Amino acid sequence: MNKSESVDRQTIKARELLQDESLALEMYQYLTGSPKVQSYLRSANRMAVSRLGYTDHGPVHAEVATWNALKVFDILEGTFKPNVVAEGIGDIDDARLIVLASTYLHDIGMVVHRNEHNQAAVQLASPILESKLNDLYGDPGKATDILSFIFHGIYAHDDDTQCLTLEAGITKIGDGCDLTKGRTIVPYQQGKVDIHSVSAMAINGVFLSHGDTKPLQITVAMDNPAGVFQVQAVLEKKLSTSGLKDYIDIDIEVNGDRLVLSHVKRLFRVEMERHEESLSIAEKE
Repeated sequence: MNKSESVDRQTIKARELLQDESLALEMYQYLTGSPKVQSYLRSANRMAVSRLGYTDHGPVHAEVATWNALKVFDILEGTFKPNVVAEGIGDIDDARLIVLASTYLHDIGMVVHRNEHNQAAVQLASPILESKLNDLYGDPGKATDILSFIFHGIYAHDDDTQCLTLEAGITKIGDGCDLTKGRTIVPYQQGKVDIHSVSAMAINGVFLSHGDTKPLQITVAMDNPAGVFQVQAVLEKKLSTSGLKDYIDIDIEVNGDRLVLSHVKRLFRVEMERHEESLSIAEKE
């Protein structure tokens, strides 16, 4: 595990993973420079953190999730062909653009409500993306095809929605890997102390790398085993509907020592069953 690959939530920029003069980079610059997009993200965070006491769903989460997703894209590129390429619609640059846009915008629907926010996000993203895609491609048909992929990625980030493209699956993984204590520290300091927040506060880093036996390895570093609950309740649930769970290994390290996840799960089974119906929305997304 290369711990230099850890994400510093406050300073990370997905720009690091984008090639110069690419369409994906142009889309990134457009979204990060858009007053409307940034206002939506700030408003989403007010809804999530200030009103509901949930984890970060704002500009920092958008950036971190997008960085994660692009990192996963780079790792899996040699193993899988993105749907936009396999279906003869676009190329690898188009696939990166799709992953980037769907991940960056996936939570803007929180400005409406937490309930069905993936559907609201699709509606809000449409006018933001449509004109830019037309400018980028100069072909309304191609632009609409790309937009449809982005819509699916945004919509399918919801835990219970099955991803039907590689691009959407990568978006979901990018979202699910934003697990570290930095994402939940504000509600925790404001008094939100439960199994979900305590578990999240135990996680110091999430590391993405090529796996030895499977294409993608996700290593979660924590300072106590309470973090395992967060891995099971959030990350594994995301992976189960990503379409990629069979190609991913999860490793857990507690203070540098490797833990076997299957041996620890039983410690949390009763707690999981007790909290399943009341699972915090913050930990779902």
